Amino acid sequence: MTSETDIARLVQILTEVAGPDRTPEAVSAETPLNEAGFWLDSADLLEVLLACEATFSVTLDPTTILPEGSNLTVARLMRAIDSGRRS
Repeated sequence: MTSETDIARLVQILTEVAGPDRTPEAVSAETPLNEAGFWLDSADLLEVLLACEATFSVTLDPTTILPEGSNLTVARLMRAIDSGRRS
């Protein structure tokens, strides 16, 4: 189950990878991880996944997460993390 602390930790990871110039002023569950959101490219997204694995003690499959491309949001990534916890 996702807690507010987990979401805050995920947003912190995204903010660290994106940097201050690419981090949106307001971040919500539906904020995209690429265009119009954090502006992360595929290398940035891989860095985020690796940081999430270390932070949340999960194994994430980039082949199922990264192909979502423009549809990947904070909420969808958090669901993938939660799903990894149950596996």
